[in-house]
Parts: sequence; C-alpha cells; structure tokens
Amino acid sequence: MRDLLLKTIALSWVVTALAASCSKKESAPPPSAPAADAPKDGVSSVPPPAERATDLSAVDLTIAGDLKEVKAKVLDKDADDKAKGLLRVRVLDLDGPIDVSDNTQWEVWKPGSDIEEQKPELTFWAGNEQPVLAGTWDLRLRYQEGQICKAEGWIRGVKVESGKLWKAEAVIGQPMEYVRLYGTLGGKDLADNVRIDVFKAGTDQEEFQPIASFWSAQKQPMAAGSYDLRLNYDKDNVKAKADLKAFAVGGDHGILKKTVALPKM
Repeated sequence: MRDLLLKTIALSWVVTALAASCSKKESAPPPSAPAADAPKDGVSSVPPPAERATDLSAVDLTIAGDLKEVKAKVLDKDADDKAKGLLRVRVLDLDGPIDVSDNTQWEVWKPGSDIEEQKPELTFWAGNEQPVLAGTWDLRLRYQEGQICKAEGWIRGVKVESGKLWKAEAVIGQPMEYVRLYGTLGGKDLADNVRIDVFKAGTDQEEFQPIASFWSAQKQPMAAGSYDLRLNYDKDNVKAKADLKAFAVGGDHGILKKTVALPKM
C-alpha cells in the first residue's frame, strides 16, 4: 500500500513538471507575408514583333483610310459551296508589327455602296478563313480596342474566284498602349476607386466632355498621343483629386503603369 502511494505521488510530480515545462515554451509567431511591391512606373509586357508572311506580294488595288500596306496571293482551294471563293485577311499594326486580328473585323461591301445608308453583305473577324460569293468586292477593316483606340481602312476591288483562296496581310496604322493608373492618398493605395476622365491634351474641360473614362488599376487601351487626365476619388466622405497634363502614351502595345498621389480636398 505504501509503495502504491509513493508511486502515485511520483507520477503526480512528473505530470506537474511536464505541464510547467510545456507552459514555458512559446510558439514562434507565424512568418509574416512579404509586403507587396508598389507598381513601378514605366512600360512593361511589350509583345515581340509578329512574323510576316514571306510568300505574299504587294497588291495593285486601291487602299484607303488607316491602311498602310496590303500584300496577298491567290491559292487553289475549294470552299464547301462551289459558287464561292475563300478570303483570309490577317491584320497587323504598323508599330512592331503587332498582330491585331483578334480585335479587327472585316466587312464585305458591294462596290459603290453608301455605308451610311446600306449594310455590309458579310462581317467576319480577321484571321479566319471565310467563304464569299465569287465576284468583285470592297473590304472594310475595322480595328477597335476600348473607347479611344480605333482605326479603319478599305481594300477596294478584291476579286473573289470560286475554287480560289485570296490570302492577305493588311498593315493598319494604330499605335497604342494599355494604360494602368494607380492612385494613392497619404501613401495608401486607393485600389480601383479612382475615376479617371480622359481628354485630348489642351482640351477645355469646362466646355467639353471627356472622350473616355475608366477606373484606377484597370487596363485601358489608348491610342498613342498626348492626353490630359482628371483623377477623382470620393468614398466614405473622403475626397481627393489630381490632374495629369500632357500624359504621353506610346505605340508599342505594352502596358504603361503610373502611380499618382492625390491630395485630399
């Protein structure tokens, strides 16, 4: 009985000692996540130049508008409908050049059509091979990204033949960049809460409406040129504003980033 009592007391001491030892150990705080780097001003993500087709030749056709060059060749290829030929037009921007086919539509018009009163016969996205009824057509190319990045041009008198593919590359003049602006107030990032109004440089902002508007941190396509930007923040009873004059947008199709500190009103 005495031995049992001694063993019980000894076990109690061991448990107490272990508990005290455990209580003295302090768990290390979890590693803190590294602070996010502030976006650096400047241009990034400039796409590499697109490869040009080497088997095309300059066409003896009238081109107009923002088109700078058209090269093409005719190949033997049947459409599913034997009464039709095939057209494929790839569109490049002059600066680079950069392939902008995904943002360009081409329309098929009867020669002499009034585009204000009539509609195109067909409309397709550039880069895709499409069947078109054999005959002579005018092609209208319309490139657009966003509100203020647009260009269009014409290729007149394109002859479409059944059993043939008219394969072309068209170079259009619309240099641009994607603009991404960030706003801060007292060193704090304002996320996507700053409204940015865009004006052509030198515009009287009291007399004219902005040509485009977007929000901070968003990627906005803009044609190359000089702009006046008006930045406004209004949230939780806090207001701030700033102006950027003669903000220069380049033509390399990269992403132009800039951070603007807004003074509190």
